[in-house]
Parts: sequence; structure tokens; C-alpha cells
Amino acid sequence: MKLLGNLDCEAGWAGVQLPEAVQRRISLYAALFAACAPSDGREGDGKDPEPHEIWMPAAVDPARLVAHPGWTPPRLRVSEPRPSVFDLRWADPAAKNANDRSRTLAIAQALGVALPGARVVGSLAELEAHVAGFANRPWICKARWTAAGRDRARGTGATVDGELRVRLGRMLARFGPLVFEPWLDRVADYGVCGEVGAGDVSVAEPHQMITDPRGGFLGVALDAVEPAVAEPLRQLARAAATRVAATGYRGPFAIDAFLYRDPCTAALHLHPLCELNARYTFGWIARGLARRLGIRRLGFDPPPPGATVLIAPGDDHVTAWCA
Repeated sequence: MKLLGNLDCEAGWAGVQLPEAVQRRISLYAALFAACAPSDGREGDGKDPEPHEIWMPAAVDPARLVAHPGWTPPRLRVSEPRPSVFDLRWADPAAKNANDRSRTLAIAQALGVALPGARVVGSLAELEAHVAGFANRPWICKARWTAAGRDRARGTGATVDGELRVRLGRMLARFGPLVFEPWLDRVADYGVCGEVGAGDVSVAEPHQMITDPRGGFLGVALDAVEPAVAEPLRQLARAAATRVAATGYRGPFAIDAFLYRDPCTAALHLHPLCELNARYTFGWIARGLARRLGIRRLGFDPPPPGATVLIAPGDDHVTAWCA
């Protein structure tokens, strides 16, 4: 199969040229997208199936991609022009509107699950007016199209000055309106994969996401999610995807959600719609690798002893493993 590993899609929608180092990083990760290709019926039989071909933003060292029984890394392609037709794409180039964070916020508001205080801000003056009542509470502003924790800025309280003001001014000039959210004490992170079909929406079982204290993504755990969390996540994913389908989008999607601790009462609450990505995600990749290798976790931090390494660690600190 011919695959388009366009993990730079959000940057393209935002009109941003990614640095070469970032392009190489996401190109290594893009090789894992081959796990999302339909099964050829030979996974796990000890034979090496014909590898898929994947087009990616930058050239990388293919020797860093490690083969295992049931997993054959794809052939890497960077040449231009790319084929006009691909069997599978990480993201549909026409799905810009479906991936707009402001649209996700509008869906969350319509479904009654938006975070209190979340809104779109179009200028520094508008942001300052909005944070005037935030006292000492932390908050974050995000670009409408971005991935992997890029293009965002965190602040606290009602003051927007110094380097923070400069950064936010640059973000507004570069990306246009930003999505403002309160920054909360996250206790656990979750994801739900699904697909928007011609006449229906399918939803998989929720999974756990591994993150660092700043919300940075570290991996996916396919362990069962407790029913009290899993059921509302499934319902919300279906309802949100149905609204995306009304815009004409068809294809894979995933939602991000998290459990957080209330800063006043310490009670735990579920925020069931943090992000909606109308494309493939690493949750999809984890499920594809589970079919082929029987794994339950996909990680991007240093591989622990006994892990199955998929991308050998390098000086760029890029790696991937499963277990």
C-alpha cells in the first residue's frame, strides 16, 4: 500500500514551516503509521510480508526502524512529486475545518461539556479582559491547528506582560484567534478512536494516554478504562463525531479527554472533550500494533528493559517502543 505520513498536516493548515529537526522527528514517527494499514492476514506467522511504502516530510535513517515478526517497517519515500493517489493518509488534506480547535470548542459548548471559561480570543485586549477575573488561576492559550504540544502559551492570573505578552502577540499575529482554556490539575488522560462512515459513526473502547506533568504526550496504554469513565467517553465521542460528520468529514478521528481535580473542592471531574482530531492518531497506531504484535502499550520515552524497540534511540532523542 502507498501511505501518506503527513504528520505535518497541522503545520500546513496553520501556514507554518516546521524546522528541519522537527520534520525529521515526525518522519521517524510517521513510519509507525504503517500499523494502521489493513491486515494482510500474515501478522504473527513469522514471515516477512511485503513492506508498505510511506511518503514523509523528511529523509531519515531507515536503519533506525527495527523489524520484528509480525512487524515490517515501511519503505521510506521523500521524493517529489508525490503520488496523486494514496491508499491511506495520516490526515486528509481537505480536513482543515474539521481539525480546527475552535470548532471542537463549539462542539463541546453545544454538548454542554466545555470547560468553564474556555473561549476563543482574537487579540491581546480581548485576552486581558477575559483573564481579569482569573485571580491566581493558571490558564493556557493554544493555536487552532497544532500538534505535539507546540504553539501554546501558559499564564497565571490576570496579568499578561513581559515575555508572555510578547509570545502571545506573536502567536496571534502568526495563527490568528487562539483557544483559551483554564489549566487544570490533570489526574489521568484518555483517548477514544473512531471512524465517521457514510451513514454511521463507529467508536472503539477508550484507552489511557501517558503524559508528563505539562500534558506532553509520552504514549498509549490499551488497558481497560473503568466503566464510570469509559461509558461517558464513548457517548461523547459518538455525539461529537456525529457533529463533525454534519460538516461533510468522513474518515478516522480520535478525541482526547482527561480527569482533573477541582481546585476548590478537590473533587474529581471528567472533561470528556479536550481535543478532537479528525485524522489518524497514535491511539490508532497502538491498536494496529496490538493486532500485529499483541502489545498493550506504545511508548515514546526511553525504552524500559524488555521492551520491543520500534525506533532505535538516537542523538535526537526520538524513539518508540511497545510492550
